[in-house]
Amino acid sequence: MLSAGQWGDGGAESRSYLWLPLAAWTLVVAASLGMNIIQEHRSLLETARLSARINYEKDILYRRWNALHGGVYAPVTKDNPPNPLLAHLPERDGATAGGKQLTLIIPAQMTRQVYALANMDGDIRGSIVSLKPFNPQRTPDDWEARSLKELEQGAREVSGVETLKGKTYLRLMRPLLVEQGCLNCHQDYKLGDVRGGLSVAVPLEPLWEAGRPHRLAMWGGHLFLWLLGSGGIIFGYLRLKDNLRFRREAEVAMVDANEKLKVMVYESSLRHRQAVLLNDMTEMLQSCLTMEEAHRALGHFLPRLFPEESGALYLFRESPNFLEAVAVWGSDPPTETLFEPPDCLALRRGRLHQVADHSRGLVCAHLNQARASYLCVPLAAQGETLGVLHLRAEAWEIGMGGAGEEEGLPEMTRQLAGLTGEQLSLAISNLKLRESLAQQAIRDPLTGLFNRRYLDETFPRELHRVKRKGASLGVLMLDLDHFKRFNDTFGHKAGDVLLSAVGNFLKSRIRREDLPCRYGGEEFVLILPEISLEDLCLRAEELRRGMEELQVFHQGQYLGEVTVSLGAALYPSHGDTPDALLRAADAALYQAKQEGRNRLALAGLAPSPEPSAAPTPAPAAPAQAQEPSPEADF
Repeated sequence: MLSAGQWGDGGAESRSYLWLPLAAWTLVVAASLGMNIIQEHRSLLETARLSARINYEKDILYRRWNALHGGVYAPVTKDNPPNPLLAHLPERDGATAGGKQLTLIIPAQMTRQVYALANMDGDIRGSIVSLKPFNPQRTPDDWEARSLKELEQGAREVSGVETLKGKTYLRLMRPLLVEQGCLNCHQDYKLGDVRGGLSVAVPLEPLWEAGRPHRLAMWGGHLFLWLLGSGGIIFGYLRLKDNLRFRREAEVAMVDANEKLKVMVYESSLRHRQAVLLNDMTEMLQSCLTMEEAHRALGHFLPRLFPEESGALYLFRESPNFLEAVAVWGSDPPTETLFEPPDCLALRRGRLHQVADHSRGLVCAHLNQARASYLCVPLAAQGETLGVLHLRAEAWEIGMGGAGEEEGLPEMTRQLAGLTGEQLSLAISNLKLRESLAQQAIRDPLTGLFNRRYLDETFPRELHRVKRKGASLGVLMLDLDHFKRFNDTFGHKAGDVLLSAVGNFLKSRIRREDLPCRYGGEEFVLILPEISLEDLCLRAEELRRGMEELQVFHQGQYLGEVTVSLGAALYPSHGDTPDALLRAADAALYQAKQEGRNRLALAGLAPSPEPSAAPTPAPAAPAQAQEPSPEADF
């Protein structure tokens, strides 16, 4: 059974069975009340209009009586002086037998005097107006002017509600037509013309007060009717409520079960997808040969693993003192691409670090901008710190279940981040180990150049490539002059420093496609694809002169001038196999040594007497390469 609170929260549909009928009943009662109010208002206006018409008819009757008798005489007073407009009439003035002065009063004058008396002592007002008044002071007001125009256009009556001196009146105007008795004074009109209008204003306030008891009865009746109908609706609603509640309980139970099933299916599908992606990422990382390949793979998989979050993966690359972003994704990615390890609290603590509210949590120093929530997962394997997985979001999704929701991070996302960090740590550690072993297998640890084994594997491939392209390939064999003297004078440690410096020098002076190798001892081999004989000689001379300028120090001591002898061979002029080219270059090197060192000799050319920048030709390479004696080399 649902509790009262649950009923109140989930009973919107049941309440509609109450509010909709109540609203409809209220609208019906309100419509009835509104119609009665409108009808009463119309009756009020019609009563006022009828009163105005009665007054109008009475005024017309008085005017006709006056006009039939040719006017009436009244004593001359201050308020009733002789009418100057009737001065052309000889009978305008008269006197009684007793000598009292009398003056003629025409219908219009009598009407105005009656209206003036009514305006002073009564509520009903009246006026006689014309668009062409004889007296300019009797100009009609705005409403009267509009009404007169309508009357002239054929209207029989004009009425409206107006406010006069703060009171509401019903004003009515009817035309004042020219009759036979009017022609004595208004000779410029014709019989039946609209000479003006009689306006009557009836106050509405007394009529409104008179109808108050009826309105109260009307309001009370409608209220009683509304209460009676509402009571019936409420009674019916209460009878339906129990049935609706039972139905609601069944629906809620079914919806809850369905939602739980949907969540379970969604979580299962999501976990399966995440597991597949994580497995694919791990397999891809295991198949990568270099860290650069791994970085591209991570940039592809991490956005798919965390599509709802923005983030970045930071790894140690060139320097162990800085972490660099190798993969960045999301709509709001971090702007920090480089930071020091102590700036991340996850690295300092050696565990996951999460901040749900930057105003209350400890924020890592590598975040330039404060965020609502973020997560840092340290990456470490075999006791080595590898990097940090950083995730951020504007608002974490709450409601996925499990502990940690009070911190703002969904448990599923947090678990996935931790598992991803573990897989990344192992995969990156294994890849770095494989890459390190691969480098050790092909690199000379002292000079950083490729070793003899790598030369034996790569030289045939490079030679095959230039053969297919129809290009040439140069081989330079270099030997340090008097290297034994360096070892005897400064020690073997200084000799190692010199060899390392020579390796760095060669790496800085070659092209990207060139292949520098340590051939053995103090001998070096350079493979230069797609180079002409002239360019080969120029490059060799640049290296020789550069070695003369090389300054090497060991423990603050200058090791002296370094010179080098070089032998050069070119495919296809001096051989078409790796062994033949190496023998030819070695023979040329031996020739340069015999001629005084610090020079270049070319394979298969006549020797030159000058030890200058011009290359010294060596005899043709014998069938078996001749090994120089140690005494000759050092």
